[in-house]
Amino acid sequence: MKTLKNHTLIYDNECPMCAIYSKGFTKYGMLDTEGREAFTEISVRNKNLVDFNRAKNEIALIDHENNKVIYGLDSLLLIIGNSFPFLERIVRIQPLYWFFKKLYSFISYNRKQIIPSKKGLYRTILCTGF
Repeated sequence: MKTLKNHTLIYDNECPMCAIYSKGFTKYGMLDTEGREAFTEISVRNKNLVDFNRAKNEIALIDHENNKVIYGLDSLLLIIGNSFPFLERIVRIQPLYWFFKKLYSFISYNRKQIIPSKKGLYRTILCTGF
């Protein structure tokens, strides 16, 4: 696989799903081994570039060469498309792109309910009595 260099993915480390796929990107060489950084442990360098309102619900990918941040589905397509260009071209076809953008938004806004963290699961059990 072709590695996307000089980019940092800012992920939600309190979200098990986010931790899994971001670790997968580095493990399988789609990003550098240092190509991901937890949102709660963000460096000063990256903190100055990221729009925190967007980054709460859209994954942020920082391009260090251009000091530019790409958010949401476009960030995932850049990572995946670097290794699998044909997949990016297919998803960017307008009706498919619209569908995947809606799907991304749905999953992103509901990620903590889809796969709750252990901390969130314990909080739910304590609050509801289950």
